Amino acid sequence: MLHGNGTFGDTDMNDDGFLDRPKGSQLNVAYLLNYNNLESSGFASHFGINFVKDERTAGQIGFNKRIPQKDQSLYGVGIDISRFQIWNKTGYVFKGKPYQSLGWMNQLTYHQQDSFFGLRNYFGKETSYYSNLIFESIIGNTNNKYKVGASFLYDKYDEKYIQDVNLSGVEDTKRTETVPGLFAEYTLTGEKFTLVTGARVDFHNLAGTQFTPRMNFKYDLTPKTIFRVSAGRGFRTANIFAESQAYFASNRQIQIINNGGEIYGLKPEIAWNYGVSLQQEFKLFGRKSTILADFFRTDFQNQVVTDLDESAQKILFYNLEGKSFANSFQTQWDAEPVKNLEFRVAYKYYDVALDYLSGLKKVPFMAKHRGFVNLAYSTNKTEKGRFWSFDTTLNLVGKQRLPNTKSNPPEFQLGDYSPSYSTLNAQISRNFSEKIRVYLGGENLTGYQQKVAILDAGNPFGNYFDGGMVYAPVMKQNFYVGVDFKF
Repeated sequence: MLHGNGTFGDTDMNDDGFLDRPKGSQLNVAYLLNYNNLESSGFASHFGINFVKDERTAGQIGFNKRIPQKDQSLYGVGIDISRFQIWNKTGYVFKGKPYQSLGWMNQLTYHQQDSFFGLRNYFGKETSYYSNLIFESIIGNTNNKYKVGASFLYDKYDEKYIQDVNLSGVEDTKRTETVPGLFAEYTLTGEKFTLVTGARVDFHNLAGTQFTPRMNFKYDLTPKTIFRVSAGRGFRTANIFAESQAYFASNRQIQIINNGGEIYGLKPEIAWNYGVSLQQEFKLFGRKSTILADFFRTDFQNQVVTDLDESAQKILFYNLEGKSFANSFQTQWDAEPVKNLEFRVAYKYYDVALDYLSGLKKVPFMAKHRGFVNLAYSTNKTEKGRFWSFDTTLNLVGKQRLPNTKSNPPEFQLGDYSPSYSTLNAQISRNFSEKIRVYLGGENLTGYQQKVAILDAGNPFGNYFDGGMVYAPVMKQNFYVGVDFKF
């Protein structure tokens, strides 16, 4: 498979002198090889190799990427990514025992990023190898299934972050994570229920031994009413530089408050999560309709906090001291009121807060209320494969808490919350045959635009410049047209 794309031309719809979308190109090449001989030998194997080269340039209009940033007055951003991946999945099904199998997965990844954000540089390399061996069988009958296995992860990181190429502030971080692990899972299937319980133990060379249990339970209250409940523990190590690049295009200086951990001086993240879900199917106008409602909660035992509130000129990283939680409620209704017309409406309530150094606050850029409406209609397909398709989606986004910018001069301060807004996307397509399709569409047809996306855009090397305060679209309506050919 081969894919390429390019974005050219300058787009500045809010007239701040900065590109609204980066320019650049991407090349993606992949080769897949599948072997399946389960019926005779019991073996199947899938092999893949992939290479991605992605180069993007942003910043002020007229910035020349070929000239070093320190030698020109215009502010620029450049991100060059190279990624290579090779993987294999091989499985064996035991003869005469279709319920018993052995699988082995291996994946090797190399990822390199060379980037700059004005006078800041970030270079990162990651070499990763993952292997997973899993055995699956039954106890007595297929109502009692189990899986056991072992895994191994090797992650080598080499990062360098330079806060100012003309001054100082170099963070040079190297680390290697090795994580052998063991896991087991048991599935019990009854007439009306399914219970899946599992656990794994990982022996992390930097974070110590981690035990991670998990449980999922599904019960059919009626043939059309399904109840689900889940609970479990999560564990991860945070990559604070790679995960915070949205804030690099600013004057903010990075500060890490060492908490005695082995990774950036920080301890790993650990959380417990719980959830319940109810699904109801019914008939509407003689056609199938479904309503789904679910609630999930996450409680962090430990967390790496990204603090943008302590100072408008800093990004602080430190471990959580106090509480951190996320409550998520979502309801969704799917219906087909008439033939070929699909309707979906959804609402999500998202309440996320944690204890910062300045106290318990809502996490910024998280809308508590979101809505979604989608309508899709297609005409009947003719014998020659001709038909029309229409699709439109309305997104409603509630207000979001914004980071504290009160230490800036009044003209470079933001309010406590962003305004609510909506976006409308639509597309029309025409299939002229099984091999040719033409489509026309538009994004953000409501034209909503964040007027001030960059603080102090006229002085990008000054103390108050900040391009990380984006909470809404910076581009107005965007239209596109295309054609698909199948050979």
